[in-house]
Amino acid sequence: MILSKPIHAFTHRLQSHGTSYRIQQNIWGISKHTSIQHFSTALDSDKDTIFARIDTDEEKHNLMDEIQDIDLFKPYFPIYYNDVYKVPLPKNHRFPMNKYHQVRVRVQEYINPIRNENNVQCEFRISPLASLNDLQTTHCPQYIDRYVRGEQTEAELRNVGFPWSQKGVDRSFSSTGGTIAASTALCLLKSRQLQHQAALSHEEETKEYGMLFSAHVAGGTHHAFRDYGEGFCIFSDIAVAANVILRDYDFIKNVLIIDLDVHQGNGNAVLFQDVEEVKTFSMHCSANYFSPKEKSDLDIELPAGVTDETYLATLHHWLKQIEAQNGKIDFVFFQAGVDILEQDRLGRMNISYEGIERRNLMIFDFAKRLKVPLMISMGGGYPRNDWEPILKAHTRVYTQAYDYLVQNDKC
Repeated sequence: MILSKPIHAFTHRLQSHGTSYRIQQNIWGISKHTSIQHFSTALDSDKDTIFARIDTDEEKHNLMDEIQDIDLFKPYFPIYYNDVYKVPLPKNHRFPMNKYHQVRVRVQEYINPIRNENNVQCEFRISPLASLNDLQTTHCPQYIDRYVRGEQTEAELRNVGFPWSQKGVDRSFSSTGGTIAASTALCLLKSRQLQHQAALSHEEETKEYGMLFSAHVAGGTHHAFRDYGEGFCIFSDIAVAANVILRDYDFIKNVLIIDLDVHQGNGNAVLFQDVEEVKTFSMHCSANYFSPKEKSDLDIELPAGVTDETYLATLHHWLKQIEAQNGKIDFVFFQAGVDILEQDRLGRMNISYEGIERRNLMIFDFAKRLKVPLMISMGGGYPRNDWEPILKAHTRVYTQAYDYLVQNDKC
């Protein structure tokens, strides 16, 4: 059953460049004045327009209407982004917050000029804020409440790596909300494909349905646990999204998380350790743990300094094993961290840009062979003084996915 409870907390409409925008006030129980103040400073600097603050329940409602116009037989690739939620960090803070905006702009600059030249149904959408209902599928309600209210201890904040701010809360909720929305969009269209297929008579034949990819130019926050965060992760966007689609869609029975960040997806390993419907596969560096090692369903450790040949051969082997031994998979999440890149400041692996492209291709091919929806999240990538290698590798994850859909279009 698809849950689609509309939200009624919207009190204003604005007109900006001919588009209607809705403001959601009092979303976290803060004052009306504060909510408007945050809204008024939330501008998309590229378009100089105010954006709509909505949550994932409202986004699901919107998508249910919009998905009816999507062609079932053409590739589908919605891309969510949340860099409109700008979070100032202290000077010399080591987290590369500006990469999200820069990568998003590069992806748009690549895709927008060629969108009308092929059949890929691609659109860019601002990430909604995760609803409390969705977050609580995975995270402790008291933990969520303490975070929203700014009641974490100094030790907890140090463990996460971010100072608390209201803007930071918005960003954390949108980092999770965008992944939920991107996953929901695929499930809604997959549902339509299944309904269409079921309505065919035995004599009727249909051409192949369009491939279903989606992406979030954020997320991959795999170090968050049920009631605490670490390593720049407050909530686990992938875990929440997996639990939401398992809750909302009867045809989603088995979910696979492929985590190819340089660090183990330790939070997701723990969150799903007793959940039969979700399998966790993490391939990471054996010399890059910053907290206790956890147990995924499949953990593959590679040594520091590993290069393309060993990395890619190992990934190829284990993807084949998963495909052969795990039965039916209904949905795949790809945590596409690029901190395996040889130029990464924190990674300790030596994978080339071309190696990352080949890694991405293996995951795209895997999803194609299984004929399952694939949701891509950003993951880690930590530049040295020269940001270009990291920005280029992150950008290529998304543009390569788009190119793959163009090249494999059956229409």
